[in-house]
Amino acid sequence: EGDVVLSRYRIVKALGDGAFGQVYKVSELHSNDIYALKLLRLWDVPSEIRQALIDRFDMEFKTGLISSRYLVHSYDYGFVDGNPYIIMEFCPGGDLASKVGRRDIDVVRVSNDILNGLNDLHSNGKVHRDLKPENVLFRADGTAVLADFGICGDRNKRMTERNIFGKPYQIFGTYAYMPPEQVNRARGEATVLPTTDVFSFGAMLFQLLTGKLPFGPLADQNDLVRYQKRGKAGEWDREALRTVPNGYAWENVIDGCLCPNFKERLQNAKTVMRLLPQIASPSLKISTFCNEESKNSLSIEKS
Repeated sequence: EGDVVLSRYRIVKALGDGAFGQVYKVSELHSNDIYALKLLRLWDVPSEIRQALIDRFDMEFKTGLISSRYLVHSYDYGFVDGNPYIIMEFCPGGDLASKVGRRDIDVVRVSNDILNGLNDLHSNGKVHRDLKPENVLFRADGTAVLADFGICGDRNKRMTERNIFGKPYQIFGTYAYMPPEQVNRARGEATVLPTTDVFSFGAMLFQLLTGKLPFGPLADQNDLVRYQKRGKAGEWDREALRTVPNGYAWENVIDGCLCPNFKERLQNAKTVMRLLPQIASPSLKISTFCNEESKNSLSIEKS
């Protein structure tokens, strides 16, 4: 704290760190404007994967240049002592993880903001691929914005590295929010589709409403096996949702998002937005959803 970096910014405090990155709140010396500075710690990275991480870091910066009210903005990119950094928008309202299960949050408004952000990403050929509460931040005016595009997939460029057997070296994302095709995939293409983010949104929405994860607890490896098995079968915890006030109103949209077959899942953010409880079009009705009785089918009919 107090250090001056790049002869332009003063470190206010550390905000957090990940596997290879560190994020700081910084103040510009001449204007006192506040930003976030994200630094990639290449000194912690094996030499053989450094270039791949730099490429992803560069893509994160470029994704933040997309003109959108619902994405964290990038402002500058460069290197300090050989390590890349991004200067980006600072969001003082914290992240969505701190609001999970609370009754004082406007779930419809937050959902709309997130879906608008996803739509802007998808419209620009990007898929987030790591949507979770920690990656949704809040501006001072309460707007929810998407952040952390470090593994954001470009639909025109495959980002997954593979070994000689054709298997992914590393599966990115967070298991609690990952759709079945992202966890166990034979080919990478299915995970760079808007439906990947739709599933993650559904899992996050369920958690926001209930304070729980949709397919059960995730405390250890045994839980993970059961969690993924239930996710693959589409067996999310409907009873937990029904104990929430007006929880039934969210059941259809969550069911459509958490469909295990990405081809039969709700296909894009705009479709999900139209089905949110307080803004759903009265001319649309969900007649069947992804469950055992309907054989994972989804149809939208005129009522």
